[in-house]
Amino acid sequence: MNLKQETPHDHESLFDQAWEKTQDNFFIKGLNSGQKIEDLLPQVAGFKESFERPLTRLDCSDGRVCPGTGKMGLPGIDVLLSEDQRQVLINEIKDQGLTISGHESCGAAAIAHPGADSDDFGYQHAEKLAQVSGNKYEKIDHSRFKSSIHNERLLVIEGTKKWDCANWEGFPPQFINSAPALKLSNETAKEGNKALTGIALGSHGFSEKRFDSKNPFYIIISAEDQRQLEELTVLAQEGITEMSEKDGKDYSQIIKIDGFIAPTE
Repeated sequence: MNLKQETPHDHESLFDQAWEKTQDNFFIKGLNSGQKIEDLLPQVAGFKESFERPLTRLDCSDGRVCPGTGKMGLPGIDVLLSEDQRQVLINEIKDQGLTISGHESCGAAAIAHPGADSDDFGYQHAEKLAQVSGNKYEKIDHSRFKSSIHNERLLVIEGTKKWDCANWEGFPPQFINSAPALKLSNETAKEGNKALTGIALGSHGFSEKRFDSKNPFYIIISAEDQRQLEELTVLAQEGITEMSEKDGKDYSQIIKIDGFIAPTE
């Protein structure tokens, strides 16, 4: 069988096409024009309903991985968690009837366990988590990805354990970090934010070649109340500052934070 090999040029063309498509997204255009996310959200049909669907999955934060409705996300599920944080997660999701997935080409698994068998490492972790927490396990390969590339334009920090933004038609491709909703520590949430933002700004995502002051990468916070909104905003800002100090760059010019308080009825 003669399979066409993807060249670097082909890969770059995929990013160019995906970028142009997301540039036309209602939310991206609105945010880029200076509008607030809290004003844009109610303008699109299905916003209220996106808070009414039960969250029934725990998938990787990876925006390509969304095989069913009701997604919560963590980077690599639990591969980057300390033992105490893993136990917090187990307690939070115990016997919830969730589907927990491991997926092919998981960047977090490669960070935790570099090498040719990093995918197997990720699969085993996800399957074990499902077993010890009394939930179901599912293995996902690339044929079920929503996109062949990382086309995420924003990171959603989800604090409500209610927002099914991954399955809301019209919302931009996104990473999801549900650490706050799953009662994980602020440090765990912040490290996840930094890792996911790094993917977007790096060679595996749209990169700094495309993200700039006029077209920033957005961090969108979904909060239960004003207190949580303020806390998660500070956390996101701390992550940007730490990334800037580490890399010697001012990421505040190309990463913007916005947020909203979730509807209650």
